[in-house]
Amino acid sequence: MSRNGTITRKEFLWRGVGIAALAGFGVGNVIGCSSGESQGNVEIQYWHINTESFGGPTVRNLVARFQELNPNITVTERFQNGSYTGLLENLQTSLASDQLPDVAQIGYLYLNYVTENFPYVSIEDLVRDHGDDSLYDGMPENVLKLGQVDGKQIGMPYSVSNPVMYYNADMFSQAGLDTDNPPQDWEGWHEAAKHINDKLAKQGIWIYTLDDNWGTQAMIESNGGQMLGCNGGQATAVFDGPEATEAIQFWADSIQEGAFLNTLYDQGTQAFLSQGVAAIVDTIADRGNFQDQASFDLRATSFPSFGNRGRRLPAGGNNLFVFSQDAAKREAALRFIEFLTSRENLTTWTKGLGYIPTREGMTNDPQYLGDFIRNNPIERVAIDQTPLVVPWASFPGPDGLKAASQTLFSATQEVLGGKRSAKDGLSRAADEVNQSLSGQRCV
Repeated sequence: MSRNGTITRKEFLWRGVGIAALAGFGVGNVIGCSSGESQGNVEIQYWHINTESFGGPTVRNLVARFQELNPNITVTERFQNGSYTGLLENLQTSLASDQLPDVAQIGYLYLNYVTENFPYVSIEDLVRDHGDDSLYDGMPENVLKLGQVDGKQIGMPYSVSNPVMYYNADMFSQAGLDTDNPPQDWEGWHEAAKHINDKLAKQGIWIYTLDDNWGTQAMIESNGGQMLGCNGGQATAVFDGPEATEAIQFWADSIQEGAFLNTLYDQGTQAFLSQGVAAIVDTIADRGNFQDQASFDLRATSFPSFGNRGRRLPAGGNNLFVFSQDAAKREAALRFIEFLTSRENLTTWTKGLGYIPTREGMTNDPQYLGDFIRNNPIERVAIDQTPLVVPWASFPGPDGLKAASQTLFSATQEVLGGKRSAKDGLSRAADEVNQSLSGQRCV
């Protein structure tokens, strides 16, 4: 398969009918020692963002299973607080002391930043030196491109998600709303949220809010705006355009009315589980946690549209990156990645969290996820939204981390808190980001 072309927004859209076009794998069921694998025990470290309520137990289960099959490889898993931004900050500290992990989950939004600023070894080079192209079997071209820079396979796409609207059907019923027919556009959800606020004295909706700007991008691009543009070959921040401003101002106005809840991720998800808010826009990867903890009738529906405008949902999730400088550790890291991305273990990953599997055939095969997805309508919501997925905006250059995790996030927080208008706050942020992007080519 050729992996050297460029991709347009249209080409990125998932092919076929949802996730049925994504899943299935050709790597063997048991990942053992290859003929070229080093003798003796090899120790590698795996950094991840999975908390106790967000896949941590599943990570430990997978690591233990891998080590049973590979007794000559010891994997030490290390949770990194602060999601993808926190992991990146810790990665920077580790770089200064030359103590980088061997394998790490790198959020799609930091693909270019990590490629430009860290001493990684590409998946393409690992496959050339220690494996074969069967690693890519059954993974669609547009999924592989989530880990590519200039046509080269840098990272291995692992977790893929999109945002859905979870809702508490019990609270809907108490407020006199139709539990079986939730709104499908933001106008309808705004009215429902105001109704819940009036009837139950609680906020109706919380929208994913974190310093990775994932929820912000979903709002901006679903209203016809964009995060990044290209002007004369140079990357340009365009998240202050009229469509973007309109979407964020709608969000802020709804908060000021008392219809929407304004808080960060941990507090927002806990407010939902404790029935302090009736509905939330959140990643499908939280499905497993919510189904385990919810004491109410938990349901989900599609991410709302802005009128007739087409929805554009950023692909959440991460690539697996390898930073090992030692040949034996690199080979062990590849064995671990082969294991994690096999059909069997992607099945475990999807069931445990909710991430959409990235191999063809899994969702229709009862050996893997066929029965599970047929009996899990919440997971089906995300699967049906896969044609709407677009890349998570990745700001290039040495200041890419600051642009994504500080400048835009801080501006959005000021707007949502009522301190600035969306037009003023986003314009100021775009000006600052564009100064840091000066000279950076479009990616």
